[in-house]
Amino acid sequence: METLTATQTILDLLSELIATSTTSLWGAHPGAGFGADHIDTWWGPVSEMAGRDVEVRTMLQHSTRTQTATQSYAALALPAGVLIRTVPMIPARTLIFDGVVAMATRFVEGRSAGALVIHEPGLVAYLERGYDAEWALAQDFPALVDAEGRPVEIDQTARTVLALLADGHKDEVVARRLGCSVRTARRHISSLMELLESGSRFQAGARAAQAGLLDRDAPLD
Repeated sequence: METLTATQTILDLLSELIATSTTSLWGAHPGAGFGADHIDTWWGPVSEMAGRDVEVRTMLQHSTRTQTATQSYAALALPAGVLIRTVPMIPARTLIFDGVVAMATRFVEGRSAGALVIHEPGLVAYLERGYDAEWALAQDFPALVDAEGRPVEIDQTARTVLALLADGHKDEVVARRLGCSVRTARRHISSLMELLESGSRFQAGARAAQAGLLDRDAPLD
């Protein structure tokens, strides 16, 4: 087991492990969620992992479901194949790479003080089993949630409308696709903009696209 206290050393090792992992990265992250700077720094390397077919699991606390930056991360990560679930509480940050090495927050007198790097197979396996058990009880992070953290559910008609909006089509095109009047189409669009808290038609479509909610080919309900 190694003890690391220098922030840059921890970040360098983390970058190396992300770049070289071949099968899995299981992460548990305590606190209120990801900040915008975290996403700017780590989304690129994590998306490359997902592109290499590395299984990326991200476990967060339930409170992150209404945190704006974490929702933005989920909108990027879920369509890329990253798995995100939430639990009531996470005591400490833990990362497990390929089931062979783990990084965990080091605590001294109840305060975080660097990181522990764990190579011992039995201890890594113990952490992995505990993580997997918690993951089985966790709840999927919804692609979109409302202000109270409730999942946003949309039907196939709404998906079609959002796909057309994301492509920049006008209200008349939406009406023809739905087989309804322009006035009815505009009511659909207005409701979806309100649901997705979007300031424009295109923004509503773009947000739905980021969250992987569009299905341009399926028939309408």
